[in-house]
Amino acid sequence: MAKDIPVVKWNPEDAKHDLTMVLSARMGGPPMPQPGKSKFNRGLSKAFIEQLAEEAKKASWWADVLNDPKLFVAVRHNYLNVYWRGQSLFLVKPGPKVTTHVKFLLDPELDDQVLLVEREFKIGDLQDRGFVRRYEDPKTLTKMKKASGLFSGLEKTGCHEIEVNNPEVIDCEIAFGGTVPLENGSDKKGARRVDLAFLERGNGEDARLVFWEAKHYSNPALHAEDGRPVPVCDQVKRYEKYLSDTDNHKAVVNSYTRVAENLVDIRDMGLRRPLSPLIIEVGTGKRTLTLDPEPKVGLIIFGFKQAEKGYPGWKHLLDRLKSEVKTVVAVGDAKGIRLKL
Repeated sequence: MAKDIPVVKWNPEDAKHDLTMVLSARMGGPPMPQPGKSKFNRGLSKAFIEQLAEEAKKASWWADVLNDPKLFVAVRHNYLNVYWRGQSLFLVKPGPKVTTHVKFLLDPELDDQVLLVEREFKIGDLQDRGFVRRYEDPKTLTKMKKASGLFSGLEKTGCHEIEVNNPEVIDCEIAFGGTVPLENGSDKKGARRVDLAFLERGNGEDARLVFWEAKHYSNPALHAEDGRPVPVCDQVKRYEKYLSDTDNHKAVVNSYTRVAENLVDIRDMGLRRPLSPLIIEVGTGKRTLTLDPEPKVGLIIFGFKQAEKGYPGWKHLLDRLKSEVKTVVAVGDAKGIRLKL
């Protein structure tokens, strides 16, 4: 049965204040962060998982999301984001309560010409015809993806290709709170939002959690005049310093252990995006998740042509980045990037 799609204005940060977040620990979900401790928290309550499992049994939007291997389901603090090319198509809270952004409901099949008369556009019934009003079937999801793709730039599109083509990616668009001062005299700034969390083989039976920042070659954050700090290098250093903090370190490992458990549950509902055996083994308790005392944060550069690698400035840029970031991967086409275990 078709369902109306509710549209609200939302801010993901508001989710942490939602009553369901406060009660999640009592419902078998992720514990709330304690005062003075790290605020980083990921994981879904048992009740929410059960609601999603019931929704998956229906011919619904959730069943269609699960059946699309090109969508990325990201676990937050008792809510989900469903990503397509860097755009959150759905925000899903317990209930499940589902919202989407109004711009994703613009019907991409419109091809009308609209008359302009003395500054007035004669839209006629366009207000009624211009929006997708009901979720009918996978064709509705296809329309929403097409509409949202209009708002995805080269970098977000490339990052998404890396996410869905590497089964070891456990999370994306990861916000770190607080401020992180650097020793080079930079002003205090938030650690911001790292692009990818990834699992690789650790020592023995462990799975190691690592992070990646991904940039399109054209991003100004990759470039700086000699003698001036390269913005992306400061960015990576802030991530490393945030993750090295004892409280943050513990919270991140605990959170992603829960995320792995949640993703195994979601896989059992019919998730078609492949999950790495490492994620499954952490989620089922067969492996322990670890984060190095000096956490690994790598840099991915994509979006350049083969000819640009011969440009004299390219080697200089790459050498400079590698002198400050421990691991740098440079591949022209993001679709071809396979992060090593």
